[in-house]
Amino acid sequence: MNVQALKQNASLYGLLLLTAVLVYLAVLLGSHVSPQYLWLLVPGAVSACLSYLEYRRLQRKKLVTRLRAQWGTKELKKDRDFQQIAALFEQSPKPETVIDDRTWQDLTMDVVFSRLDRTLTWPGMQALYRILRLPEVNNLDQLRQRDKVIAGFQTNAKVREDVQVILSGMEARIGSGLCTLIWNTPHLKPLHPMLLYNLLFVAALFSPLLVLISPRYAVFIILLFQLNMYLHFKVQKEIRAHFEGVRALRQLISISKKLSQVDADFLGELSGTVRDALQQVRAFGKLVRHVGVESTDPLTSMFQQYFTIFYLAEVRGFYRALDFVVENQEALQQLFLAVGEIDALQSAASYRDSLDYYCQPEFGKVRCLELQGAYHPLLAQPVPNSISIGQRGILITGSNMSGKSTFLRTVGVNALLAQTIATCLAESYRGCPLRLITSIGRADNVVEGKSYYLEEALGVLRVIEAISAETATLVIFDELYRGTNSEERIFAARRVLEYLVRRNALVLVATHDLELTDLLEGEYTSFHFSERVGELGLEFDYKLKEGPATTKNAIALLRHLGYPQEITD
Repeated sequence: MNVQALKQNASLYGLLLLTAVLVYLAVLLGSHVSPQYLWLLVPGAVSACLSYLEYRRLQRKKLVTRLRAQWGTKELKKDRDFQQIAALFEQSPKPETVIDDRTWQDLTMDVVFSRLDRTLTWPGMQALYRILRLPEVNNLDQLRQRDKVIAGFQTNAKVREDVQVILSGMEARIGSGLCTLIWNTPHLKPLHPMLLYNLLFVAALFSPLLVLISPRYAVFIILLFQLNMYLHFKVQKEIRAHFEGVRALRQLISISKKLSQVDADFLGELSGTVRDALQQVRAFGKLVRHVGVESTDPLTSMFQQYFTIFYLAEVRGFYRALDFVVENQEALQQLFLAVGEIDALQSAASYRDSLDYYCQPEFGKVRCLELQGAYHPLLAQPVPNSISIGQRGILITGSNMSGKSTFLRTVGVNALLAQTIATCLAESYRGCPLRLITSIGRADNVVEGKSYYLEEALGVLRVIEAISAETATLVIFDELYRGTNSEERIFAARRVLEYLVRRNALVLVATHDLELTDLLEGEYTSFHFSERVGELGLEFDYKLKEGPATTKNAIALLRHLGYPQEITD
């Protein structure tokens, strides 16, 4: 242990030493000099209590120090199982405006999520993922409330740290299956009638009285213990897989009680939801106090094991817990979502503070999208760009590696973050509420036997079918109909883009087909990215410029890579 740690823990070590000395003197002097010295146990007990309080203080201080160090960092490294993270999203209802799997993958949102995620609990991590998959289109008040909470966490460090400490009370290693327990409660019938378990519990409860009648009845207690042990382990094989969810739910309710006492006006409806749900589910902790209990103390662990076996406490508690979850499913779901959102929004606040700059989105009714100085969240040295999409679509041309695909993803990610956590990586963001759908890239589907072109055609059809008169849609394409001949590709792309821009859609498309800039001149505005060949090879500035591209770099790139001159000339 280093000197700094010794200094930090000096008060704790002093109290522990004082406790040990007082207890030792009380026992030594009380037994050899006078029993009156046993009164030294009283200040010893006080010193022991002070030691415990000091230990708790130091643990909190250590936790707060760690939380402060993590706040506003570029990224929080931790293991993430996206199948488990997505469980809440998969099991809960989804509106039509949901971000589908293709769009999520096109925008590399798993990686963006990892950059965003600074949550402290499984409910928070799963709630953050769900929020990002369900952008607000029809309920902007919900978005404003989230913005208020995020800003509150940014400005009120005292409340933020109190909330973070409370959230940290839920073990990070458990809880991934909690949403499944609440949304899809397993239908597990008891292996034996509950009446049998209850009768055996009563027998175990009163069996010690038999020993007072006659020591011979100790044999009955031993037989009863063996019977209950057999039932305990037989049932445990069936239900043990669900212990983690029950324990996590107990912890969720425990931290919810503490969150309900936090004085923070900016939490608004979330605090009210937590308090209202708690009124219905407070009793859960008593039902499951013996289910899946673990202790690091071997003696305590052994005692708990014998107790739960003899009184069938774990078996009876688990089945009562399942009945409780079914009866209070709606309240438990509200509690899970409220606590999860609080955690998710403090995570979003930390992410905001990690950014070089950001803005809150401004929404209006006019069908448009304007971004100024927008950049991509995953680039170490991003080049900001601006764009305005209105009645006319946007057609972007340019050579390979010039920045077209990155720009498309920049617009898509910012539109998504604007309508989920009210945070845009831009100087300004103005637009109407949008449904977002993309088609940026797809490889051959070997497993299902689908060709590259067929996958592309199906992807474009899904976009066409998503257009609705009620909700404006932001459509982002990268290289329409790759995988077929140029003549048919250009013809089909032209017709699709004309079809979309004449409907309730904002269209942003990147292409290598320069012919489209002339064919769509009446309905699309052209922009381009460019490059130049310098001493170090191809050099890109990644700045969006007006008009169609005037340069090509495919052959220049081959020449730079060292292809034979016979080929490149």
